[in-house]
Amino acid sequence: MTKTENLTPIRFHFYSLKFTPYKDKEREYSSNTILKDIITYITVQKRDGKGHLIDRHHNRPQGERRELFMTSAIFMHRERRIRCSMALLRAGKKPKIKPVDKFKLIPISTLGTPAEETHFFIDFSRDHAVICLEYNYHGPRISDIEYYLRNVARDTLKLSKTTDVNLYMDTSIDDTLADFKNVLNMDIKINPSSFTQMDNRLVGSYFTHLNNIGNFLKPKFLKLEAMFQTPGRSIESSEINKEANNMFTDLLQTFRGRPFNIDCFDSFVVKYEDKEGQEEVFNLLKGKKEVIIEIDLNTITKRRQWYELIEKEFDEFINSL
Repeated sequence: MTKTENLTPIRFHFYSLKFTPYKDKEREYSSNTILKDIITYITVQKRDGKGHLIDRHHNRPQGERRELFMTSAIFMHRERRIRCSMALLRAGKKPKIKPVDKFKLIPISTLGTPAEETHFFIDFSRDHAVICLEYNYHGPRISDIEYYLRNVARDTLKLSKTTDVNLYMDTSIDDTLADFKNVLNMDIKINPSSFTQMDNRLVGSYFTHLNNIGNFLKPKFLKLEAMFQTPGRSIESSEINKEANNMFTDLLQTFRGRPFNIDCFDSFVVKYEDKEGQEEVFNLLKGKKEVIIEIDLNTITKRRQWYELIEKEFDEFINSL
């Protein structure tokens, strides 16, 4: 095996992070001071041998647990950044491991609970923070991080009434909303397990049947293709697809206001006619502001090395804002 074949592409995405303090805290706290108090609380918990564990699905009596906790939170005061990582405890069937020198499997539960870890870094050099997040399909997502930080800020520290996270994109959702006239085709692919991460309103409005099929058949992926354009025919005003247009508008507005829903889709491609009569394509996932780093994961032995992977690109992104 060549050295190149050992490389794994690691994707990083960027998000803004803003906390709004309670009215009686406005004089004393800004978004960044709330963030610093959250991280200080977490580091004190870790120093005392404790941890702040949150089950994001605690109010779903029949759903699988989604337990999260911060595994690392380190201030980098000179850089005005924070190096973080978060773990997601794996629910359901537990994997096994094979000892190096034996041909048998040992339940991993004898060692502890299996977990997936996601690394992320927060810059607080501006009036609001910016998150650089490793994309880990099986680990915590931006929705988990937002939920966790909001829970600590609001329910534990009693400092913030709202937490806002927005995705930085190359493709402007606002421009698409302003320019599109008529949806022609929709091509959507989703892992059934992602419905548990999606806004309940979106599932109820558009994906109830797909969710039911996913629960019943348990496929790896579900795909929705909807074609409104008749092959070989020009688009006429009488063929405006009001229902599809309303759905597309609603989804785009939700992606803009609650960007964690974007990570629920494995593909989201919509062909549409703009107001000038031209055919355009909106590709949600290709619109993300993204940096891809190829690395031999065997060379990563320290947490700081995850930050060093993306430090230069993170600097460039912050300087471009």
